[in-house]
Amino acid sequence: MQSKPIALALDLLHQGQEGEARRVLSGFEPGSLEEEAESLALQGFVAARRGDLQAYRTLTLEAARRAETPLTLYHRGLALPPREGLAVLEAALRLFDVAPEDTARLHLALAVTLERLGRQEALAHAALARLQAPSPWTLLHHLRLELLFGRMALEEVEQLAVRLLPHPTRGVRLLAGHTLVLLHLLQNEREQAGEVLLALLPSCGPGSFPSFLVEGVLALQGRPEVQLLLESAAAFVRTREDYGLQCLAEGLHLFPQVAAEPFLQEAALQLQDHDELQALRAQAHLAALLGQPLAEPYRALAKALRPEARPLFLPPGLLESRPSLQVLGEGRLLSFRHLRLRGLELLVLLLARREGWPGTALAQALYGEANLPALRVEVYRLRAAGLEVRARPYRLLTPLDADFLELREVLKFGNLHRAVELYQGPLLPQSQAPGIEALRFELEEAVRSRVLRATDPGLLYALAQRLEDDLELWEATLETLPPQDARYPATLAWVRRLRAEYLA
Repeated sequence: MQSKPIALALDLLHQGQEGEARRVLSGFEPGSLEEEAESLALQGFVAARRGDLQAYRTLTLEAARRAETPLTLYHRGLALPPREGLAVLEAALRLFDVAPEDTARLHLALAVTLERLGRQEALAHAALARLQAPSPWTLLHHLRLELLFGRMALEEVEQLAVRLLPHPTRGVRLLAGHTLVLLHLLQNEREQAGEVLLALLPSCGPGSFPSFLVEGVLALQGRPEVQLLLESAAAFVRTREDYGLQCLAEGLHLFPQVAAEPFLQEAALQLQDHDELQALRAQAHLAALLGQPLAEPYRALAKALRPEARPLFLPPGLLESRPSLQVLGEGRLLSFRHLRLRGLELLVLLLARREGWPGTALAQALYGEANLPALRVEVYRLRAAGLEVRARPYRLLTPLDADFLELREVLKFGNLHRAVELYQGPLLPQSQAPGIEALRFELEEAVRSRVLRATDPGLLYALAQRLEDDLELWEATLETLPPQDARYPATLAWVRRLRAEYLA
């Protein structure tokens, strides 16, 4: 349980009263190592509010070294680069059985960290934080992530955010305003976004100005204030991430002129380890400028965004809409007329081997025998559906996206969270075609083995739900979940049921 001075300082910081919080902490005489460490972490947070992120990182490192508590690990996780911070925050959730408000604080930090990594599960953690500790902060973080990854109606987001614009706490007003700027940009309402932004800028300090810079350029593009905004940014550049955001803002302002290229290149370099969504923005505009396709892993990041949010990060036409084949857990080809299971099987085999198939080998993979007449009939049906298939060797020329191909790609780059999102179930589960069965096993084992090695409870639980009869997955999930976790009872029930079935 936190001491009264620590609790008071936390409350003052939530209210935006950094000076009062600093006075409380400076007069506090800790009675234990834990209190000393938490006081140090909060002093670092006060420094971060003033824009001194280096002091924040130094003080939070020392605080966590002296004593690991939910509060010191919360700040340590936020102060680190996101990949390192993620491990600290996940460990904190596993280590401590704490009050709902402390758990909510850790979930909120995970939401912020995962957003910087461009991962959709940030939304789930923000929703958990809002459920466990409703407050203006948890509400606004949840709303922002709904705009990036969710499905909440934009009108509802606006209604909830507008109510908090006149809030007495400056930080809440800024976060509400940032949410509304993002919302207006999503709806292509640049004038409204610009008006909200200009009303907020006088309240921005060193700690908050850089986070408004990129959206500010998008909102004020074509207005005289945009040049003032860019010139002002130099006064607030204190970290590598700040510099990356400044370069990105300059590059977006100059885009599509060739002069934007060096700024976008520098932004991509500086932001790639600190904010992958902003790095996506830099890489996407750079690719468009150079006439190149958007490379992985940024293409997968872009697809994970809410459809209305993609134009904010990608220039027009960079991700052209293409027919999409969904065969993990189901089987359907979007943007084309309905295909039978056999046609879907043939499509998967053609996509899996872009260089093409000899006729006999393709027939064996599809039918289990060299049934070339049946293969020709199925190829004819694909052509009649509007797909271009060449022979000798058989290969597909129509550009298609496919979930199983994206799964292969994200596994190559080690993005397990995106892989589990994509893996909605086995490949064409009704198919008995030999080639499909082999590919199904290959994909399932690739995802399953990597998730088991990662020992991440969220990944294990999500995959176990897709592969319900896999006792090893459920047992591994049970081992990683603390008993107080909401997922623990369901996991325990699955383990008991499957063990009983295997022993029967």
